[in-house]
Amino acid sequence: MTVTKNTFAIAGLAAALALTGTAAAAADLEVVVSGLNSAEGDARIAVHKRVSGTEFPGGGVVAATMRPAVVGKIRVVFAGLAPGEYAVAAFHDADGDGELGQNIVGVPTEGFGFSNGATGFMGPPSFDKAAVTVGSKDARVSVVVPIAYPGS
Repeated sequence: MTVTKNTFAIAGLAAALALTGTAAAAADLEVVVSGLNSAEGDARIAVHKRVSGTEFPGGGVVAATMRPAVVGKIRVVFAGLAPGEYAVAAFHDADGDGELGQNIVGVPTEGFGFSNGATGFMGPPSFDKAAVTVGSKDARVSVVVPIAYPGS
């Protein structure tokens, strides 16, 4: 095969089209964390994908962020996610130690929540309950994560 300038031009065009196709298939996931009850500490938010053999929210983090806590709502956009199912977990790290506070038997002592307002029995919800589909047809998908506080 003879390599010419046209060969590189065609290869470059094919690569550009492939990249354009990938970018067009990506979408943004807008996460609204609601119900924060104080401006102390941080809100920590993670987007998870399903991981076989792992219980949600134990693994599969594809994006995460931390924002200063505010009373009310925090809005975050995770841009350019590939089409698929994702679930969001968030917590209000009021004491700023980077971990969800728990009492001696493992019950959270700080506010926490999951996408779709999903709840579990004696633990976090299943991935399926918290799942939101990000597709190639939608430029942006929104999901609310209501924060619940122990004893409220």
